[in-house]
Amino acid sequence: MLVASYSHADAQTVAPKREMRGVWISTHISLDWPNRTQTPTQQQTALKAILDHNKATGMNAAFLQVRSQADALYPSNLEPWSYYLTNQQGSAPSPAWDPLQFAIDETRKRGMEFHAWINPYRAVATASNQANTAMYAANHVSRAHPEWMLTVGSVKILNPGLPAVRDHVVGVIMDIVNRYDVDGIHFDDYFYPSGTTGDDDAYNADPRGFPNTTAGRADWRRDNINILIARVNDSIRAAKPWVKFGVSPSGIYRSSTDPAVGSPTSAGASQHYSTMFADTRKWIQQGWVDYLAPQVYWYIGQAGSDYKLLVPWWNDNTYERHMYIGLADYKMRDTAGWSNPNEINNQIAMNRAHANVGGQIHFRHAFLQADPLGYRTSLKNLTYARPALLPVMGWKGLQAPGAPAQLAATAGENNALQLAWAPATESADEFEKTRKYAIYRSQQREMDLEAPANLLGVTDTATTAFADTTVGAGQYYYYTVTALNRLSVESTRANTVSNDFEAPNVRTRDVAVTLANGTASIVANDLDGGTTDNWGVESLSASRTSFSCSDIGAQKVALAALDKGGNSASAEATVQVLGHVPQPSVSVAAGAGEATGLPANTIALGYGPQSVTLAASDAAGASTFSWSPAGGLSSATGALTTFAPTGAGTFSFTAQAASPESCFAQATATVNVIDARCGNDKVLVCHKTGSEKNPSNQVCVSSNAVKAHVKKGSTVGACAG
Repeated sequence: MLVASYSHADAQTVAPKREMRGVWISTHISLDWPNRTQTPTQQQTALKAILDHNKATGMNAAFLQVRSQADALYPSNLEPWSYYLTNQQGSAPSPAWDPLQFAIDETRKRGMEFHAWINPYRAVATASNQANTAMYAANHVSRAHPEWMLTVGSVKILNPGLPAVRDHVVGVIMDIVNRYDVDGIHFDDYFYPSGTTGDDDAYNADPRGFPNTTAGRADWRRDNINILIARVNDSIRAAKPWVKFGVSPSGIYRSSTDPAVGSPTSAGASQHYSTMFADTRKWIQQGWVDYLAPQVYWYIGQAGSDYKLLVPWWNDNTYERHMYIGLADYKMRDTAGWSNPNEINNQIAMNRAHANVGGQIHFRHAFLQADPLGYRTSLKNLTYARPALLPVMGWKGLQAPGAPAQLAATAGENNALQLAWAPATESADEFEKTRKYAIYRSQQREMDLEAPANLLGVTDTATTAFADTTVGAGQYYYYTVTALNRLSVESTRANTVSNDFEAPNVRTRDVAVTLANGTASIVANDLDGGTTDNWGVESLSASRTSFSCSDIGAQKVALAALDKGGNSASAEATVQVLGHVPQPSVSVAAGAGEATGLPANTIALGYGPQSVTLAASDAAGASTFSWSPAGGLSSATGALTTFAPTGAGTFSFTAQAASPESCFAQATATVNVIDARCGNDKVLVCHKTGSEKNPSNQVCVSSNAVKAHVKKGSTVGACAG
C-alpha cells in the first residue's frame, strides 16, 4: 500500500456523511483544562473557549476527563473533588458550581456529543506525591482504603483483582450515569500497568480456577478486567440503554504474523493484551463495549508499528461494533516521521478508506489549539470542512424521531436563505426524542440523503430554523430536513422547498389547428412563445389540448409554466380551430304522375304522383347523409330517398350530413299528404274563382277530367277554409 495513495485532498473529497470526530480534553495535571488557580467564572470561560474551538474545527464529540485519579470533577459522595479544579482535593469550588453539568450543557449547545472520560483504576499518578495533602485528601481512596492499592513503579492503581474495587468503580460510574445525561462513558488505557506484581493476596483470595502459573495469572488478570467491563456494560444498559460505552486501549492488541491472533507489528512493541492484560478483542466480540478507540500513535510508514498496517487490522476486528482510531496530534512537530503537515490528514484519509472505521478521536485539545505545522487549520478548512453526523449504533436501537413538517423557505439578506419548519412530534420514548436536525441541499429535487455532499448542516440543538448563508447570486437549490435523535438515527424527510421565489415569465403565441376526423390536438409547447425562468422551466401545461367540431373558431387556452423551484405562472393564447362546417339542404321532387296544381312537397292521395323524392346536398361538399325518421322511406342513407305515404298528414324528414372531418349538420324537409279521393273513385277538385278558392267551388269529378281542371288553374283536393 502506497502512502501517496492517501493525499491531503482525498481526506476532504471522500469525507463520509457519518464520522466520529472527537477530541480528548485532559484534566489530569491540567493538561488542557482547568487551571486550578482560576475562579469558577474564569474556568467556565476557558471551557467554553475550548468547546468553541473544537466546534470550529469540525468536531462533533467531546471526551472530557472527569475522573483522572479516583477524584471527581463533579459533586460526589463517593470520591473527593479534584485537586486540579480547586487546588485542594476535596475542597468544593467557591462559588459552587458543577463542572460536569456545565460541560454537558455547553457541549450540547454546540451540537456535540458529551462522553465522560473515566480512568477506572488509576488512583495516584505519582506515588511520591501522595504525602501532599492538597493533592490527596483524607477521604481519597488511597488513604481510605490503602488495602485496595496496587503499586506498580511510581503509580498506584485500584487492584483489579479485588471484588470491592470492582464494586467501587461500578458504583462511581453508575453514579455519573444515573445523575447526569451523558452520551457516553469512556475508559482510557489505564488497566494493569506493565510490570504489575504484588497481587498475590488478591489472586489467592479469588483464583476462580485459574492456575498459579505465569500464563494462568495473566489469564486471571485479564478476567478481572473482563468482569469489570461486562458489569459496567450491563449496568449502563439496564439504567440508560442509549448511553454509549467505549474504551480507548493502546494501539496494538497483540503482535503476530497471523491476523487471527494479532497485527503485523514488531514483537517488541507494547501489546495491551500481554502488558496491560486487556483483552479488548474479546470485549468487542462479546458486545461488552459499543466501540473501541485504539490509540494508533505511530506515523504512516513507521518501522515496527506502521499506521498503515495497524488500521487495517483493527478494521477487520470490529465484530459489528464501532471502531474509531485515536490519533497522536501531540506528536505533530518537526521530528522524524511527524514533520509532514498532512500526517494527521493522511491518517484520516486512510481511516476513511476502511469501511469499518467510523472515525477518529484526537489527542488532545491543547495541540489542536497550538496548531503545529498548521495541521489543525487544514483540518478545519479541508478535512473537516463539511459537517458529519455521528455513526449509528444499530444494536442500541433504530427507533427514529418523528419527521419535521411544513418546511418553508424565505429570502434573507445577501442571498441568504431562511429555513423554518414545524418540530417533529415529541415522544416520551428517549430513543424517539429529537436532539437536533439535519439540513440537506441539492440541485436535484429527489436528492440522495446518503450522499455526503448533500448534507449542508446540522443544527446544534432542536431549534426549528436554519440559515443558509453560502448561497451565491444566481445559485438555486432544493432543501429538506430530517430530525435526529440522541443516537443520530434519522427521521423521514420533510417536504422539499427551494430558494427560487421568482415565478416564470410566460410568453405565448397563437396557433391554428385543422380538424381531422372531427378532432384536433395541441401540446403545451405549441403555445410557448419563449417562456423563461431564472432557474429553469421544469414543465409546461395547457388548460386544454383537444378540440372538436363544436370548437371551430377562436378558442382561448391558458399556458401554465412550473419552474424547478415549484413556482408557477400562466398566460393566454388563442387557438384557431379550422374545419368545414356542413351546410346541407333537402329538395323535394314529385314522383311520376299527372300534375295536381299543388306544391312539389304535397301529395294528393287518389290522383297525381303518389310519392316524392327527397334529395340531400351540401354546399361544403359533404357526400354522406343519414335520414330520420327512417319509417316510410325507401332508404335511410344516401343522398336520395323516396317517400310513398299510405295516409294523409304532415311528414318531416331530416337529413344529417357528415363532412370529410366528421362534423355534422342537419336540414329538414316537410311533405304534406292530403286525401283527394271522393265517392266512386272520383277526385276532389277545387275550382279557382278569381284570386280565391271557395269551398263552394269544390267538385267531385272523374279522374279523367282532373287534368282539364288543373290546366284551368284548379288544384286537386279540398279548398282551404
